[in-house]
Amino acid sequence: MASTTTESPRRDWQQALYAKPWLGLLLLACAHILSRTLISSGMKWDESEQILWTQHLALGYGPQPPLYTWLQWAVCQVLGPSVLALAVLKHALIALTYCLAWLAGRQLLNDKGAWWVAAGLLLMPPFGWDSLRDQTHTVMVTAMTMGLWWAVLRQVQRPQPVNFVLIGLFCGLGMLSKYSYAMLIGALFVASMTVAQVRSAIFAKGWWLAPLVGLLLFAPHASWLASHWSMATTETVHKMSISAEVSRLKGLGNLATALLSTLGLWLISVLLSYRSRLWTASQPTPPATRSWAWPLLQRYLLIIAACLLAMVLAADVTDFKQRWMLPLTAIAPLALYVWRPALLEQNAGRSFTAIVLVFALVFLAMATFRPWNGGRKNDPDELNHPVKALTRELRSAGYDGKGVIVGSDHMIAAMLHSQFPDSYALGCSDGKQLQQCLAQTEAPAATELLLITRADKPVPGWWDGVFTQLPKTTIRTLSIPFEKMPASATPAQYQYVWIAP
Repeated sequence: MASTTTESPRRDWQQALYAKPWLGLLLLACAHILSRTLISSGMKWDESEQILWTQHLALGYGPQPPLYTWLQWAVCQVLGPSVLALAVLKHALIALTYCLAWLAGRQLLNDKGAWWVAAGLLLMPPFGWDSLRDQTHTVMVTAMTMGLWWAVLRQVQRPQPVNFVLIGLFCGLGMLSKYSYAMLIGALFVASMTVAQVRSAIFAKGWWLAPLVGLLLFAPHASWLASHWSMATTETVHKMSISAEVSRLKGLGNLATALLSTLGLWLISVLLSYRSRLWTASQPTPPATRSWAWPLLQRYLLIIAACLLAMVLAADVTDFKQRWMLPLTAIAPLALYVWRPALLEQNAGRSFTAIVLVFALVFLAMATFRPWNGGRKNDPDELNHPVKALTRELRSAGYDGKGVIVGSDHMIAAMLHSQFPDSYALGCSDGKQLQQCLAQTEAPAATELLLITRADKPVPGWWDGVFTQLPKTTIRTLSIPFEKMPASATPAQYQYVWIAP
């Protein structure tokens, strides 16, 4: 009797956590939004890109598809080009990803299994940590990945035309999130064709709605992509370091490293939590869905593995990023629980739940204390920049926040645009890019021009490039202490020129 009394509250608490995860997820998202808006007005790389790109709507913005920027534009119309707008969209999409992962898991598993499928994403550092630190398109494509799996599993379980609309929706939006999503669509389609029950469900009545919806969604951007192919692909190809001169063994090593760094923490947590249960054979009478679900998931993962190996051995790709592996392997937790249903027994996996909750708090603390960590290492970054103080100094010097801001990098430009929303900001480095930026400021309607650099990210010869395009004038200097840094630290230094109308 004592044992029952002791275990019942714990079991009731766990069942509530698994069955109704929305409250906890909402609290976590709100905590991250509050943390991000309070710790700093500075902006990291991807955040700054979004603030600058959302100054106008376009069919494309460079090497990444435009969906995230379109959504960010909409949020900025309500909240302004601010850190709050960045945080609200980011954490709404992170929460959406967890929700879609839970829904995908719930198609095949009980409440606890679905919770673990979603929670597994948190233990994948490219999602659990990097998405908090500075990621945009990776968050978007991971959400679309889990949405597509949910729609496909839903169609196999309960075939109906509306599921094809969902499949097309997630395919189209996924392609508008990252171009590498095409690899995921292809792998999932091929795997589906090898399983009879899945194949018949995919080609059930109304199947044509999926490609129709997907193509209609992607078509406007596809027209832009056709005429900007080089812009959209050059940077990604460069990051992949395609070279026949580099050892394929190095490429395989980099691939293994990327996979382990993506899945390693989750795998360690699984091993510690389930131990011998991992090697327990499946239940004598497995669920009916397992007859098709496990082959589908297994073959999908094998196809992905084969594609990645082919990239190394046949295409001479030598570099891989964690964020590239994330959407391709995000379904691994679901595959685990379909493969080993014994892990879902009543008393199994309590420590896994505890590990997830601990890391959720650890990542929240790490995200909150990032600026102070820069102070501890005496190595300031964008989150340590005194954006508010710099704004006050510029206003005191007479700048009224209108006209054009040209920064020596896109981060300083975006930070100032967030404080001067009536301005139009450009992040321009040296050389040809700087000439193009300055050419945009020569229109007679431009009333003011603020040019600014920062000492912690110097661009050699930047001012020389400016004064080949504009009349030479006095460069002013501002020295302001970094935020969350020791008093003895070297202050932030800015050089600027303000050209009044």
